[in-house]
This record gives sequence, C-alpha cells and structure tokens, in this order.
Amino acid sequence: MDSFDDIRPYTDSELPDAMQRIADWELFPQIMRFIYPDMAVEEARRRLLGTRSVHQFQATFMNDAIRRIVKETTDGFSFSGLHHLRRGVPYLFISNHRDITLDAFLLQHLLMEHRGTTSHIVFGQNLLSIPIMEVLFRSNKLIRMERGGTPRAFYNSLHHLSDYLNHLVAEEHQSVWIAQKNGRAKDGNDTTAPAMIKMLTLGGKGDPMQTLAGLHIVPLSISYEWDPCDVMKANELMQSQHGSYTKAPDEDLRSVVSGIIGPKGHVHLTIGAPLKPRELQPPAGVDLADHVAALLDRRIQHGYKLMPTNYAAYTLVTGRRLPAHYTQRTLDRLKARAEGLQPDAQRFLYEAYANPVMAVRR
Repeated sequence: MDSFDDIRPYTDSELPDAMQRIADWELFPQIMRFIYPDMAVEEARRRLLGTRSVHQFQATFMNDAIRRIVKETTDGFSFSGLHHLRRGVPYLFISNHRDITLDAFLLQHLLMEHRGTTSHIVFGQNLLSIPIMEVLFRSNKLIRMERGGTPRAFYNSLHHLSDYLNHLVAEEHQSVWIAQKNGRAKDGNDTTAPAMIKMLTLGGKGDPMQTLAGLHIVPLSISYEWDPCDVMKANELMQSQHGSYTKAPDEDLRSVVSGIIGPKGHVHLTIGAPLKPRELQPPAGVDLADHVAALLDRRIQHGYKLMPTNYAAYTLVTGRRLPAHYTQRTLDRLKARAEGLQPDAQRFLYEAYANPVMAVRR
C-alpha cells in the first residue's frame, strides 16, 4: 500500500492527528452546534478526540452530519434499488454528478444506515487546496485524483489511480464511488466520459473487459428538486460561452458550502442493477469504452427521478405543457429563481433542469 500513499485516504493510525486538527479548526464550534444543537461544544470535542478509526468517525460524526443536513435542507431524502447490492460484494459506483460533496456523501449515509459500512470516494485534487478540507476528506476515505500536468504525467497519474481502484475492489474488497466524468454536470446532461472508462481499464490483471467486469460496476442516479448552485452554474456556463470565465480562488469552497446549506427540496438516489459481464461486450466495430459509457448513460438517465422542477423547466424551454407533473407554484418559483439573470444565463438555468426530461423523452 505504500505505493499509493500520495492518493490514498488516512489510515486508522493517522486519524488521531486528523481529529486534533479538526478540533482545533476555528469553525469547529459553529459546525458542532449545527450537527449537535443539544450538545455542549466541549463534549463534542471530547468525543471527536476519542475517535480512533475511520469507521468510527464516519459512523458517528459524519453520519450525524449528513442526517442533519437532510433534515434541515431537504424536504426528504428517498432511495431505491438497495436490493441490487449483495452483502460482502465490493462495487464501483459510477454516478452522475450534481453537487461537489453531497452526491457521494448521501451514498455514504445510505450505506452506513443500511449496510453498516461506506465506500471510498474519488475526488479531484482541487478540493484539497484548503488544508482543513484535505483533513476532512481524507478522514472520509477520499482518493485523490490528479488533474493537469504534462500529457505523460497525466497518463501516469491516471494509471496510478486505476491501479489503486482495481486493488481496492479486487484485493481489498472495498467499494468505491466515482463520478461519470470530470466535474459536475452543470448543464444537467448526465453523460459518461469514455476516457473515464478507459482509465479504469489501465489497472487490473486481465484484458480490459475482464478488468471492468471485476469492478462490479453499479450506475447511480442522484436527483435534486432544487440545485442550490443553479444560479452560479448558469452564470459560469454563460461566461464560458463568451470565453471570459475565470474560476475565483474560493469558488470551489463556496460551491461546497452552498450545496450543503442551500434548500434542495426532495432528493432521491437510485441504485441501478450492477452491469453484467455480458452487457459489457461491445457490438462488432464499437469501442469498449464508448459502449460502456453509452450503457451507463442510459442506466443513469433512466434512473434519474424526475422532479416537478424538471417538468416545469421543460415547459419553459420547449413550450410543451405537462401540467400533470408540476404546479403553477413550481413554475413561478423557477421563474423567480432566474430573475435578474442575463438572458443566456436564464436559458442555461432552465435547460439544466429540463435536460433530464429531454434525455428520457428522446
């Protein structure tokens, strides 16, 4: 395991130091008052400093935090498809990606509540630029994914990551969460990058299809009725369209915080059936990565739970009314959300909500 020290999460032996750093964080009292409103901060600190394993930290503080976020910022969190998962079998969860942190942590919450365990999580290195964020994420089974560098260095880092993912699933029997492509789907189009599938095949000990089969791939679909970052995403898409977008230094942190504390309405997580080895076989003349990416697209898009906001936005984008699926209040709230945006940004906001409906009506 020493060869993966640069990208792996903390081990149990490293956790006490991480807990001390979290306890010394200036925002620790504020966060503990949110998670445990009836507990004295010093008692929360004492319990944190007594944490001796990653599992203990996730089963208590992190699970309580997600439970609190669900209670305070959603109108309910539902799920389906848990019956697809067999106990003791490790899986590679490939998910659509809407919120920087919650997409993965809601799965962790679900697994902890119903299976008593969690998965590892693949996150981009950009989220580790703030020291305390690195401590929090690496205490939660984060796997670091490098981005950028020279083409050769980037390829080597992807191969290294693939080796680790295959090692975790095949040898350590640990599950892993990874997004279907680099970055969030800011336009609402949940599509899988074939390059990500190719990355997965770089590791492993068999041919590419055997490697993918050994990962026990499970498609995940996360659906939010309201996206707390929708205005930020729409403005980014508009500025990118005109070639003038530059990410602010604290933008990732603002997105993390907005996604956590912002109202989300109803949230649903669909766990799809694991991909069968025979399904991975591409038709003659079709590239393996392209075939698996397209297969995941269909499963993820059809697993998406369409919300009233999606149907209301579909009406605003296409002019086709689907009144049985939303109320006038939802339509008015969606319009109010876009007030003050420039026309292009307004269009991007509506399309981001409408595109999941477009995907299943094609």
